[in-house]
Amino acid sequence: MKRLNLPQSVSLPVLLFAERGIDKAHLDEVVRWFERQSGPVTVTAVKRPVELTLTAEGVLEWDTAFAKLNELRAEHQVPADGFLMLLTRSPNEQNWYAVQDEDNMRNGFGHVDDFRWVTSAPGSVITTHYILKGIFNALVTETGIPWMALWHDEPRGCFFDFCAQKEQLNLKLRTADICGDCMQIFREIGIPDALLQQTVALMEACRPLALNTGQYRKTESGFDQWPFPVAVTRHKVVQATNPLLKFLLLLDHFDSLIRYFYLTREVLAGKTPLIEDRPSLGWWLDQLAQSLKGEQHYREVVKIAQREGVVAMRNERRGHGWMAADTNAYASEAVRLEKIVTEIEGELAPFFETHRLVIPRQSEPHDDVYVVSGENLTGSHLLHPPFEIKFAADPRSVGLKRLNEVFVSDARMEVFHPISPHIRSAVCPTCHHPRVLITDGGHRYIDVFMGHRVELESQC
Repeated sequence: MKRLNLPQSVSLPVLLFAERGIDKAHLDEVVRWFERQSGPVTVTAVKRPVELTLTAEGVLEWDTAFAKLNELRAEHQVPADGFLMLLTRSPNEQNWYAVQDEDNMRNGFGHVDDFRWVTSAPGSVITTHYILKGIFNALVTETGIPWMALWHDEPRGCFFDFCAQKEQLNLKLRTADICGDCMQIFREIGIPDALLQQTVALMEACRPLALNTGQYRKTESGFDQWPFPVAVTRHKVVQATNPLLKFLLLLDHFDSLIRYFYLTREVLAGKTPLIEDRPSLGWWLDQLAQSLKGEQHYREVVKIAQREGVVAMRNERRGHGWMAADTNAYASEAVRLEKIVTEIEGELAPFFETHRLVIPRQSEPHDDVYVVSGENLTGSHLLHPPFEIKFAADPRSVGLKRLNEVFVSDARMEVFHPISPHIRSAVCPTCHHPRVLITDGGHRYIDVFMGHRVELESQC
């Protein structure tokens, strides 16, 4: 047995393919699991479907799947250390959930089906599990240990339970654990802590979906993982019970969604957003439409807003029209607007979940690394959770050139883009509290928590 000697910062990219007939939404959700619980394993989905040759009985033979994986590796020029996973809908010859090619353990395929008779966990959770399992199988084999040697024929609620009976899968999804025997082997062969941490985070995040009592468990709202400027406006909507207030807060939230998304996209593209004086809601939507021209992703956001006439609704019912005296007169409009906004949120959720908003407060050299700490502007709470990152090189090399300013980063917090002065951390002149403020053109800003419109001095 030999050690892997992989660095803690190891990258384990997976290219995900799917047989024709598998819903692309399944691939998207698998990718999002790995984006939400970021770490060494990154998954990229190839949307072009794969054609597979089946037997006369409609069965996929293993050798056929492995041959196709070799073709895909060559076609996409995947390096030897990259992983390939092919999702299949056709039954395979031994009816396994997933298996690796013993001639190249970094190639594998997994079956996608309706497994509701096995577990309440959605199919994306099962695929996520077997992508991780395939990586561990490959790494274990590369140390000279046969991958089947770790199997537990008698299930013990461990990551390496074999699950000869498909129903046994639910046990290990519910326990989300790795037994002591397997952990000892992982330590001996040098499985990086970063990979174990990501694996545990993914298992724990997926676990509630496999529980029989899942429907009774209190779950976090999806927006708890969104950047603060959009999480806090959504939180205010959730708390509102008065129909008129809910309607008005939904308009504010829609404004925040469009405004934040546009600013962030421009910054990530290396552009400097030019904000006109006192921009209207229609102006923000038009700017976003221009920004998305020629793009495949997120165009639906603009289409939904235009099709449903959100800007006109805002102008008629709030901006230019008279307000009804009876607040219940807005009940049906609040319901309709919330459906529209929820649809837009569904389109934007992958973006919100894969980008972070942070404020670095301190940067200090420590031994042979730089330690950067600050606030992670995630969720709707005013007490922003702290973060701490260690960098092998000067943090300025990844974009962190100033402290106390707001930055946009990728989910793994490896590259940072300054979004100040468009989004600032400053004391609100109206309430005199530290706030996150978003540009309203010129020197004007909006305190997204209180709704104050204020003016600030230029940021030096």
